Amino acid sequence: MNQPAHIANFTADNPGMMTLQGTNQYIVGKDSAVVIDVALSSDGNMDGIIEQAEAMGVKKIDKILLTHIHIDHCGGALALKKRTGAKLGIHRSRAGYLGGEDFRYDDQDRIPFGGGELQVLHTPGHESGHCCFYESGDRVLFSGDNILGYGTAVIHPPDGNMTDYLQSLERLLEFNIDLILPGHGPLVGKPEAKIREYLRHRMMREKQVIDALRKGLNTIGDITQSIYVDVSAGLQRVAEFSVQAHLEKLIRDERVKREDGRYHLLGQ
Repeated sequence: MNQPAHIANFTADNPGMMTLQGTNQYIVGKDSAVVIDVALSSDGNMDGIIEQAEAMGVKKIDKILLTHIHIDHCGGALALKKRTGAKLGIHRSRAGYLGGEDFRYDDQDRIPFGGGELQVLHTPGHESGHCCFYESGDRVLFSGDNILGYGTAVIHPPDGNMTDYLQSLERLLEFNIDLILPGHGPLVGKPEAKIREYLRHRMMREKQVIDALRKGLNTIGDITQSIYVDVSAGLQRVAEFSVQAHLEKLIRDERVKREDGRYHLLGQ
């Protein structure tokens, strides 16, 4: 499925190991539009978003929405607000974070744009205030960092929470989604398959963590090295975050205990 005509993407010039080709910044609307995520405050990034909006026939950028507060998604929000006069919104749990928000939103709120509306879905996991935005008319989900064009989302405790993340993914299966527009990477044309793939991947990782514990490996570092055997040095720390997140989920599930920085399966 192709991107609907009233939606455009300007990818920020911030490619990297964690941002892939860069952060996708979406312009949504016809005469008036909302922008979802603004990565950079540079003039080049501001010009790119505004020129893309003008090419769509947008006369006014009315609102700026943020999927979450990681810098590669909100770093240019205040600059775009100043440049365009748009109202800046943020999830209610992050009110005051940027110091210049104009409104707050929460789960199930509806935010209008020229030609439609977006439904706010509070989807914690990657970040506790993370939100996706769903447009029911074209059945499009703006997934932020909860679902990526390729690869998997980073769950970084303590704010990242694997239990919340899995619940957020399960919830997204309840929606009729034809297209996912992610925060990084290409669009996802088979949303249900992608979400189920993510769920299977996380359950596989959880099983690997449990298997490592059964073998007597009981530190995050040792468990990570046993699971991520081919990971590059640059991603080693990210892999450790994932293992930590799984261990904390298993503690909440009362399957693992932590003592003196070491982890043990309960009942063994």
